[in-house]
Amino acid sequence: MVTSQPPDPGKIAFVDQRKVGGRARSGALWSAAQILLRNGLALVITAILARILSPQDYGLVGMVATLTALLQVFANMGLSWATVRSAELNQKQVSGLFWINLGVGLLAWGGMVAAAPLIAQFYDEPALKLIAIVSGTSFVFAGATVQPIALMTRSMDFRRISMIEVLALLSGASVSLFMAFTGAGYWALVAQAPVQAAVRLALCIRPSAISISAPRWVPGLGAMISFGSLLVATEFLIFLARNLDGILIGKYWGATELGYYNRAYFLMLLPSMLASGVLSQVMVSSLSSLQHDLDRLANAYRRALCMVAYVGTPIALGLGLSASVVVPLVYGPGWDKVVVLLEWLSIAGVTQPIFLTYGWLFTATGRVRTYLWVTLINSIILGTVFYLTVPQGTIAIAKGYGLVMGLVLPLPVLWIAHRKSGIPFLLSLKYLAPIFILNAIMGTVVIITSAIFDDFLSNISVFLIQVTFAIITYISLTPFLLPSILHNDAKNFIKKLNPKNLSIEKS
Repeated sequence: MVTSQPPDPGKIAFVDQRKVGGRARSGALWSAAQILLRNGLALVITAILARILSPQDYGLVGMVATLTALLQVFANMGLSWATVRSAELNQKQVSGLFWINLGVGLLAWGGMVAAAPLIAQFYDEPALKLIAIVSGTSFVFAGATVQPIALMTRSMDFRRISMIEVLALLSGASVSLFMAFTGAGYWALVAQAPVQAAVRLALCIRPSAISISAPRWVPGLGAMISFGSLLVATEFLIFLARNLDGILIGKYWGATELGYYNRAYFLMLLPSMLASGVLSQVMVSSLSSLQHDLDRLANAYRRALCMVAYVGTPIALGLGLSASVVVPLVYGPGWDKVVVLLEWLSIAGVTQPIFLTYGWLFTATGRVRTYLWVTLINSIILGTVFYLTVPQGTIAIAKGYGLVMGLVLPLPVLWIAHRKSGIPFLLSLKYLAPIFILNAIMGTVVIITSAIFDDFLSNISVFLIQVTFAIITYISLTPFLLPSILHNDAKNFIKKLNPKNLSIEKS
C-alpha cells in the first residue's frame, strides 16, 4: 500500500505561476511608488543638507562610504537572491542563512573597527577613524535584515517592502536633518545609515514570518552558499567599477573634489534608480519563477526592458542637457563644478537603465558564473580607464566613465546576457529603437528651448519650459513611434493597476 507524504509545513513555495503576472503588476506599482517617494525625499533632503553642509563634509563621509559599500556586499553574501530563486526552500534553510548573514554583518563591523585607523592614515584625515566605527554599526542591522526581506521578495509582497523602506528612510532622514540644523556637521550624514538600517530591521521581522531556530547546518545550505558566493564575487566587482573612481579622487584630489563628484554621480544614478529600481526586485523574483518557461521569461523580460527604457532614458538625457539649470536648483550656490561632471556622466546615465537589466537575466536563470566573468571584464576595462584619467582630474574621470559605460560596454554585455539566457537579442533591440528615436527628438527640443530662452529668463523659468516641452514632445509622439506591443502592454499595465483589479489579484 502506497501512502502519500504529508506536505512539509516548513517548505516555502514560489508564488503560483498563474498569479505571477498579477503580483508583478501590483508589485511594480508599489515599487514605483516607493522608488519615486524615496528618491524624491532623498533629492529634497540632499537639497536641504547641501545648503547647510559643505562639499568637504560630503567628501569625508564619501571616503568612508566607499568601504562601507564594499563590506555591505559581503554582509549580504548573495544569499538574498539564493533565497528568492531557490526551487526548493524551507524554513530551516532560511534560518541557517539568517545566522550566516548576521555573523558576516558582525564580522563586517569588526572589519570597519580594525580598518578605521588605516582609513584615516590613507586619506590623512584623523576624523575618519570615528566616522568609520560609527558607520559600521549599520552592518549588524543590515545582516539581520537580509533574509526577512528576501522572504517577502520571494512571496512578491512588495506592498509591505515598500512601506518598510519608506518608513526607514524617513526615520534616518529625520535624524540627519535634526543633526544638521543643530550644527552636527558631517555627523548628520554619518548617522543616517545606521538609523535607517535599525528601523528597517525592526519593521521587517514580523511581516516576513521568518522562523529562526538555533544555528545548525541543514541540507541544501551548501548549494545556496555556492550560488551566493559567485553572486557576491560579481557584486564585489560591480562595487569596484562603481567606486574605484571615488577612491582615486579622494586619494589624489581630496575631500572637496570628491564631494563635487559624488553629487554629480548621485544625480546621474537617479534615472536608473527610478526606472530599473522600480522593477529590479519584481523582475528577478518574477523571472525566477518563470525560469523553466523560456518563452514566458523572454516576453516578461522584453516588456520590462522597454518600460525601463521608456521611463529612465529621457530623465537621464534631460538631466544631462539641462545640467547648468538643474544643479543650481538642487544644490544651490557653490556647486558649479558639478555641472560639467554631470554632463559627461549622463552619457552613461542614458544607457544605465537598460544596461543594468543584464543582471536580471543572469541571476534569474542561475547563470551566475557567466555573470561573474562578464562583470570581471567590465571592471578591468573601467579600472584601466580610471587609472589613465585620474592624473588629469575629476572631469577626465567623468568623461572616461561616461563614454565607456554609456557607449562601449552596454551592447556587448546585453548580447552575452541574451545569448546565455536563450533570448533573441535583435528582437530586444527592435523594441528599443523607437524609444531612442523618441529621446533624440526630445533632446533636440530641450536644446532649442535652452538656446531661445537662456538669455532673458531665470534658471527656474528655463527649466520649467524645458520640462514642459520635453514631456509634451515625448508623450505626444509615443503612440506613433513605439511598437504596438509596448503600447498595448502599457495600457494593459495601467488598467491592471486599477485598485479593484489589484484587490482581486491579491486574493
